[in-house]
Amino acid sequence: MTTIDLSEGQKALVNATDSLFAVACPGAGKTRAMVTRFLKRTAEEPRKGIGLISFTNAAVDEVRRRCGSDNESLKAPNFVGTFDSFLHRFIVTPLFSKHYKKSPRYVQSWKDAPTGNFRLLDQNQRDLIPGSEPIQMGWFDFDLNGRATLVSVPQRFGKNQTETLMSLKVKAEDEASDRFGHLIRAGTVTCEAGRILAGVWVRDPRARQVIAPLLTARFAEVIVDEAQDCGAEELLVLGFLQACGVRVVMVGDIDQSIYEFRSATPQAVSDFAQALPIQLELRDNFRSTPAISAFNNGLRSGSLVESSSGKHATLSTPVYLLDFSKLDEIAPAVLRIAEKHKLGATDLMVLSHAEAHSMKAVGVVDVESGTSKVLEIADAGFKLKSTDFDARTRLKALEKVERSILKLLTADIKTEHKSFDLIREELGVEARWLREFAVRISISLDATEKPRDTFAEEVRTFLKNVEWGHLGTPTARSIGSMYKAPSEKSWGSITHLTVSPLVPYSTVHGVKGMEFRGVVLIIPEAPKSKATEEVLDAWERDLDTEARRVLYVAGSRAEELLMLAVHTSHIDRVAALLDTRDIPYERA
Repeated sequence: MTTIDLSEGQKALVNATDSLFAVACPGAGKTRAMVTRFLKRTAEEPRKGIGLISFTNAAVDEVRRRCGSDNESLKAPNFVGTFDSFLHRFIVTPLFSKHYKKSPRYVQSWKDAPTGNFRLLDQNQRDLIPGSEPIQMGWFDFDLNGRATLVSVPQRFGKNQTETLMSLKVKAEDEASDRFGHLIRAGTVTCEAGRILAGVWVRDPRARQVIAPLLTARFAEVIVDEAQDCGAEELLVLGFLQACGVRVVMVGDIDQSIYEFRSATPQAVSDFAQALPIQLELRDNFRSTPAISAFNNGLRSGSLVESSSGKHATLSTPVYLLDFSKLDEIAPAVLRIAEKHKLGATDLMVLSHAEAHSMKAVGVVDVESGTSKVLEIADAGFKLKSTDFDARTRLKALEKVERSILKLLTADIKTEHKSFDLIREELGVEARWLREFAVRISISLDATEKPRDTFAEEVRTFLKNVEWGHLGTPTARSIGSMYKAPSEKSWGSITHLTVSPLVPYSTVHGVKGMEFRGVVLIIPEAPKSKATEEVLDAWERDLDTEARRVLYVAGSRAEELLMLAVHTSHIDRVAALLDTRDIPYERA
């Protein structure tokens, strides 16, 4: 296989003959190099397979696209998929079936299980935290014994409700632990639970004896993309693969580890990676301008120093620093700067740590899940009809409607600890039908300039007139109680449905692995954003923290233009940091 069009660093990654860790700066062409290695190694191995695993479906889809859909390398015994799917297929499923005498049913998260939320009740079944939304299983971490620890409560839960919950912390953790066990025994396995089960069984000598021969016979090598996102369980599995004689090739950037809330462990990854026989560095950034590369170097905690080496290496565009006092001031300012550099709104991406900041900056207000099922239908309708929302945003809105419809169909049915998909299948609801129904009700009804009572009545009438067939007709009582008119306050937010986003927007986590001609990075007012104080403090004191790494990931998405939209209270502080790190910038 020819590799003459690869850089020296990429060639070293492709041709290495032992386990290795390759640190790759943003825009280093790591996917290109990994795919080249994958195709080379699958051609070399006559009997065993090569695995290429990453952490997101988007990354896996990109690998498959580059391999070619009909490529023999994508067929067994080779494997291309997410780390979760690797754990499910080769470790959890064979051992789960053996241990629980049933096949597991995998779901993405606790939200996909109807009992993934709960309320704390007293002996008389009265809610101990009245007026609050249900407690979510996703607010807890679970140890290898399935024991829950409450780790985060969102602001929307309310200050008083949160104080009450914390006073009942032990009771809440007991309930979450009990539900975790019930869900597993019922056969419902979330991605988090799958990782926990894999960690338990890889530590068990008897379980290792069952799966070790299977892994040894199946794989000669496993290539891990975005290796910095590995958690303790993934590292344990990689160590087990090495013990089975499987070569482990890890590619990533520890400074892009931004999933500690999902149990990523950057220091443990670094320790594991440094113990591998070969260490490589891919320093050439083929994506960004010199100023953006300087920004990356100024934020990076590790020792790697990248250089701008691609088609934008000759551009002298500085990083722009602009201040704001209100979020809605950002979009007009960045559009003026973009126009100066011949970029339009669709060339840009507005990023923030919290989605609420980027949404407000571009003129969009979100409809919180659970706020009102009527409001969710109105929101989905507008987002489907508009051309200004991306596929992820539309899907998110549609899924809210799908869940409300399934909840309506199970209003009088005890769902126990079953997953969303299992309940749908048991009801005989086809996934395609449910999606089409959600689209139909959202598009058919138009909330524009209608009173809340009028639109709510239209929703109820629509549902009462549906031919439900074998699914059974929901009672008028169920429809009436579930699809009530929203409050005046929440309906007031419906005015956002007439406003399209001025610029595309996302969270930093939502665009990891992507790139854009221009990026706008929001650094909001500190009292309203804990992350702002954390990142500025870490940057000034040269501390390696996740908040700092989030900022690094955000800026490194930019190809030609990077703009830092900083609240006026922090503008001088950020300017001083840019000066200290020798980052070319201009105050707008």
